[in-house]
Amino acid sequence: MSGDVNTKPLNMTERQTTIEEFTNFCHEEKERRMNSGDDFDSLAFEEAKALTLRKLQVLEDEGWV
Repeated sequence: MSGDVNTKPLNMTERQTTIEEFTNFCHEEKERRMNSGDDFDSLAFEEAKALTLRKLQVLEDEGWV
């Protein structure tokens, strides 16, 4: 076994901010909805995402998240 190998246990992941987690969720959810075959209003989705990100930023700036 080489001492050069740098590994982490599977249950250890890098901590993401709430904003990063929400952004990743939105990306996955948008892809899912676009591929669902149902009507999907991409513009409304992006507007809702932007509004939520602005609110999350205020909370982060105030130290809540």
